Amino acid sequence: MVATCWNFSALLLRRRLGAALRVLLGLSLLWLGNASALAANAPYTLTQIQAERLEIDSLAAISVKKTLEEIETRIAAVNDDPARLAGLYLLKAHRLIHSGQAAIDENLAKALPLINQEQHPEQYLHAMTIQAYGLYMYQNRAAEAVVLLEQVQQHPALQNDFYVRVISLGNLLEAYYLLKQYDKISKPLFMLIKTLSAKDVEPVYKNFFPDIEEELAYHSGQIGDIKQALVLSNKIIERTKLKNHTDNLAITNCNIANWYFLPLAEKFQYAKASLAVSNNVPCADVMEKLVLLEQVQQGDLTNIARLQQFNPAQQMPILNERSAYYAGLAYLHLNDLAAAQQMLNRLTDPNNWERYDLLQQLAAKQGDYQAAYAASQQYHQLRAQKDADARALMLGSYQTRLELAQEDTKAAEQAKQAEQLAAAEQKAQARLNLMLTVIAAGGVVTLVLVLYLYRSRRFQQKLQQLSDTDPLTGLLNRRAFMRQAEQLKLLAQRQQFPLSVVLIDLDFFKQINDQHGHQAGDAVLCAFADAAKATLRQTDVVARFGGEEFILMTSQQHADALASLLQRLQQCFQQMCLQDGEIGFSVSFSAGTAALNMQQEHNDPQAIEDAIRQADEQLYRAKGNGRQQVCMADICVPLMTMA
Repeated sequence: MVATCWNFSALLLRRRLGAALRVLLGLSLLWLGNASALAANAPYTLTQIQAERLEIDSLAAISVKKTLEEIETRIAAVNDDPARLAGLYLLKAHRLIHSGQAAIDENLAKALPLINQEQHPEQYLHAMTIQAYGLYMYQNRAAEAVVLLEQVQQHPALQNDFYVRVISLGNLLEAYYLLKQYDKISKPLFMLIKTLSAKDVEPVYKNFFPDIEEELAYHSGQIGDIKQALVLSNKIIERTKLKNHTDNLAITNCNIANWYFLPLAEKFQYAKASLAVSNNVPCADVMEKLVLLEQVQQGDLTNIARLQQFNPAQQMPILNERSAYYAGLAYLHLNDLAAAQQMLNRLTDPNNWERYDLLQQLAAKQGDYQAAYAASQQYHQLRAQKDADARALMLGSYQTRLELAQEDTKAAEQAKQAEQLAAAEQKAQARLNLMLTVIAAGGVVTLVLVLYLYRSRRFQQKLQQLSDTDPLTGLLNRRAFMRQAEQLKLLAQRQQFPLSVVLIDLDFFKQINDQHGHQAGDAVLCAFADAAKATLRQTDVVARFGGEEFILMTSQQHADALASLLQRLQQCFQQMCLQDGEIGFSVSFSAGTAALNMQQEHNDPQAIEDAIRQADEQLYRAKGNGRQQVCMADICVPLMTMA
């Protein structure tokens, strides 16, 4: 039943940008100096702490076990240097962040008392970055983590430690995703890319550059641009294969398999690729359950006993729930309802759409259609919200890119002006005065042109708004609706969500004009527009189609959801009519709906016209049946008024 899977666990499992330090910094040892210099008796400076951190991180490309053994060896050899000892405990905590909250707490408890915030504020920022990871990953305290990480970003000492700056930005992005604060995600993402791409980045950090693709691939998957996400991810896979980093390769395939917009059949492919290289990564349980689900669907029951086996060391709740979800789907396919119920009991997150998907299927097989209906409603609401979140994130990305581009342009202009002024100071006083005069004159002309262009742009925007808006109701007119509907259709085809067209006609509107006058009729039209604005979602497109007829395009397509939407609109409309001093009586409407054919070509404008004609036929059917109802392809539902 489920064709896609939420990409959220990729956020929890991907090797963040700091992982590049473990993989590619072996060559940086020439820059860092030899190990004997690091063992000097003098107290460690920030530069030495950073050098030892990079040296140890480079070992992680070989073996995490060897890295931890090396850290323990160095801890035992430290002679009365609290700064160095704190740095080593922080490194150990960072290496063990996937091992659970206890490992983080144990090492932070040893590091924090050793940190002198005045002498080494960068170490304190590193500790707070690790602590924030534990808050949002293991303790369900993402809001507190965001506050802590935003404070880290604002601390001036962060500029002294590139390593911690990149890791804290990556953690902040993860916490924003968890809190669904999509309006905040784009800026730190592109600031991270901008930070890593700066020309003045030290050579030792240049190996961060390839890992920018990891963040961009994840971001593309979140907004539904699967094609771009796969292009970037395949580059990561090829690069990882060349370096023979099996764990990273397994995690990358796991990340792809967990993308929300990826079809289930393709998830199987990447799950098998992940397990083929390693079964010791945190997401191995999820990948195994995906592969077992495919085997069960194909009739292969050889490994069915493993559906009940879960890794007890796995402490990430969202991964445990996803494993249970796929195991539950497999048991439903086998019609083993008791085992499916056991898997459902493991899904406790009330905002997890997978829980309600499993619940509705199980309830339907058990014959409890009331529970199945309630679960189905919750399932569709959560899926619709995730689709809306993806669109919001995509729009926020475009807005942020525009803002950053404008900032870059402004910075470039300022830099150019600074160079011009520096050159002018070296010239003779007479030429300098002349140059200043020319600059001043150019500034006045520029100001005049800017003011003129600004007023011209505002005037054009006003004209465009007037040409697109119905003057009476303030809704879109027919021409503007068709343009926006075509854009929404292209987005729906790209991101694979359904669309429906609804035609609405106010009942007995001519009688209202004849009995109460055209002023009352205009008030009724405005009341409907106000009710639509108050009731419909921001992602719905509504317009006055002509006379007393209105049109709506919505991502709702399920019959119950559409009927519920129009029922709320009817009641809000009735209430506004009764409360309006110029109306004072109840008014109803009739509606017809049609699903948009998403199988047609992207550039085929006839798809929307066909849907409008079908909705119009259903509208005439509703009016012929006595009005005050909505008719769909298979059913007509009365629209009840308030008691």
